[in-house]
Amino acid sequence: MVAGAMACGSTHTLAQQGTSADELLNDANQVLQQLDANHYAALWQDAAPFVKASVPQERFAREMQQTRQSVGAVTRRGWASITRIQYSGAKGIPDGLYANVDFSTLANGRKVFEMLSFRLGDDSRWHLTGYVTRQTQNPGESEGRIATP
Repeated sequence: MVAGAMACGSTHTLAQQGTSADELLNDANQVLQQLDANHYAALWQDAAPFVKASVPQERFAREMQQTRQSVGAVTRRGWASITRIQYSGAKGIPDGLYANVDFSTLANGRKVFEMLSFRLGDDSRWHLTGYVTRQTQNPGESEGRIATP
């Protein structure tokens, strides 16, 4: 996941990295492309440090592969929502800014929902913390929690 920014002329300033919804959507789309291409090891390399410290690369790759395979062949995918969550003092979750990007996906003739979760790192980039799928979308289902492998 490489977060990028472009200047559109001398009168425009760059937004602070990590604050743009477009940047987050771009990162999420890149992660989905890597999932679709079975590049699970690359996803682990750029995952949030606390994920890498607690989940060995082989387990991470295996769980991501199983979750992605449960979706099947994707015909269409579009983002449905973005939720940002500030954690402070939560058990088992490092303090920081997190985000969920929820996608509505048409796969194998059925609708599924894919949620990618990220943590904003000290480098001002979003780092993957998890990926989950589900059959229904409940508007409050992804708020207040993050996906982990």
